Amino acid sequence: MWMVIGEQGGVPTEAAARAAQFAHMAEVTRQSPGFVRGWWGSDDDDPDLTHALVVLDTLEQARALRRMVEENVTGIRLRIMEIGVEAEGTS
Repeated sequence: MWMVIGEQGGVPTEAAARAAQFAHMAEVTRQSPGFVRGWWGSDDDDPDLTHALVVLDTLEQARALRRMVEENVTGIRLRIMEIGVEAEGTS
């Protein structure tokens, strides 16, 4: 599996506006081929930043998502990471 890691600046700082933006991002991303799971959230240290973590089945699907986002979103930095090890909590 592969993860697209995103960081975006210049987003709304008001909680309701940010929640609406996250909901929109999730809805669009959910439609991506190979989508497994995703998380969107605010940066604790810098309120002007948000982060996204999106897991997809294949490298091609991760690259396609990155291309789509880069073509449609400004002020975003994206990286692709191969998931080598997965761990879950025991409790």
